[in-house]
Order: sequence, then C-alpha cells, then structure tokens
Amino acid sequence: MVGGGRYDIIEAQEPRGPRRWIGAAILAALLAVPVVGMVASREPAGLPPPPAPTSAPAPSVTFDERSPNILHPEVRRRDGREIIDVVFPDGSGAEVDYPPDLRLAALGVRPAHTGWLDGYHNLVRRLTAPSGGAAEIARERPMLRTMGRRVTLWKASGRDDGQLLLFDFGPWSLTLSDVPTPMTFEQRMLWAESLRGRVTEDGYLVLSAKPPLVLGRPGQALRGEQAGPQLWFGGGREALVVLMPVPGCDAGQIRLPVIEERRRYYYGVCRNGFYLAASGTEAYVRRIINGVRITPEP
Repeated sequence: MVGGGRYDIIEAQEPRGPRRWIGAAILAALLAVPVVGMVASREPAGLPPPPAPTSAPAPSVTFDERSPNILHPEVRRRDGREIIDVVFPDGSGAEVDYPPDLRLAALGVRPAHTGWLDGYHNLVRRLTAPSGGAAEIARERPMLRTMGRRVTLWKASGRDDGQLLLFDFGPWSLTLSDVPTPMTFEQRMLWAESLRGRVTEDGYLVLSAKPPLVLGRPGQALRGEQAGPQLWFGGGREALVVLMPVPGCDAGQIRLPVIEERRRYYYGVCRNGFYLAASGTEAYVRRIINGVRITPEP
C-alpha cells in the first residue's frame, strides 16, 4: 500500500487467464467512442441545437399586495354624531363617538401593544402594525429566516438598527423591533411560540400570551412609558390619534413617544378611564380633544 492520504494506491499484479479478454473488450469500447463522435458530427446542418440546460430560479419569499394593514370600523350615526365600536388588543372594548367632520373611522385604526419575557424587563418590546402590512416589510428588508409557522425574521432597514420579527395573524401583520439590546435566538423563539392572536367578528386583533411571555396591562408603565394595549388612528403624514385604557388615569404622568416624537403639535387628556392623545395641526388636535367621547363597554 502506498500513500498516507485519503485516497491510497493499492498495487496489483497483471490479471491472468480469462481476465485478458475482458481487458481487450474494454479497450475496444474505448476506441469506439471517438468514432461515434465523428459520425454524430456529420449530421445534416440546419437542425436546431439541443436546448440549453436551464437552472431553477433561486427561492425567494414574497407577499401578496394585500389591502393595507388597517381597519376602517363600521360607523353608526346618532344625534348628528358618528359612533364606532372599538376593541383593544387585550380584548376590552369601548364605544367612541365624535362629530362627523373629525372622520376618525376614515383614518383607519391599527393595534399596538408591549411585551417582554418574564424576568427580562430590559428586553421590553413594542408590537406595532405597519400600515402597508407584510408587503411593506418585504419591499424594504431582506428576510433572514422563518421562526415558526406564523413568524419570520427580517433584516433591519437603513433607517434603524437591529432586526424585526414579523407575526402573521390572518389579515393582520405585527412587527417587533428587536432594539436596543438584541435578544438571543432562544429568546426570539420564545416570542414566536408564545404570542397568540385572534381576530374578532368586527376585524379587530386581540392578543394573548403564554408564559414566559408577558403583555402589558392597561395603565401599566415601564421605564416611564405606557406598556398597555393601544389603538392608533391614522399616522404617517396624517394626524395620529391614540386611544388606550388607563385605570386611574393621570395625564401628567403619561409618556407616549409615538405621539411626542412626531415633532408636531400634540395634546393628551384623560377621559372616562381612557387616555386620548392626538398629534397633527393644532386646530385638528383641539377638535379631537374637545369632540371625542369614550364610553367603556360593560
């Protein structure tokens, strides 16, 4: 035996007896190959060349251009006012009425919530619904991997840091931005496996969680910010109106970055166990604050 590598060379003696005719047959077959090639090359000209081999396209993830990730509630009218029934992400409900010129239902509404893994208050994360849904995320960011049947992980865009978890709950898509301290793979998997969602008959998304995932309670504040369920009306270039249940509401103690960081005029008030805030032109914000009434469902 020669050589010490993966492929060793084994010396063998020349075969004797009947094996010689086998070697001759193999040699004849090898000599016949060029002849066959010459004959094939003399075929009549003008025949189309054989089709070139094609390669299968690389797999990719796409999302249909579904309707925007926003709900326009059904409107009732009473005494010259518009009335909508709303359901918060924790399943609680309220009746909201307002003057028709405020067009609150026409703005559309999206859910928002906050959660964390039990024992990891430094990893508080906000769940929001991008107005363009999953298609909006797919246009701006490459997908990194799937995290379960309803959850995928996406690379952040150039506008922010970290990565995104995208949850698919029927017609709703929720994103969780993993900043400022990234979670481990195991922690992300706990989020993916523990967050549940169901859609009400009216189209609202209600969230729930199994341990170790915890969702904020109405009125609960973490690091000075509200962590409970919220509903967002409008946004983008339009006015933004935020409504959330806050037992024992004290407007002076409430911080709401999604409103305060828009660099537009904003104002917030407590009303009947809810916090109502709006950001936009001063005239519209004042009409919202003065015109919207909220009644909790029994």
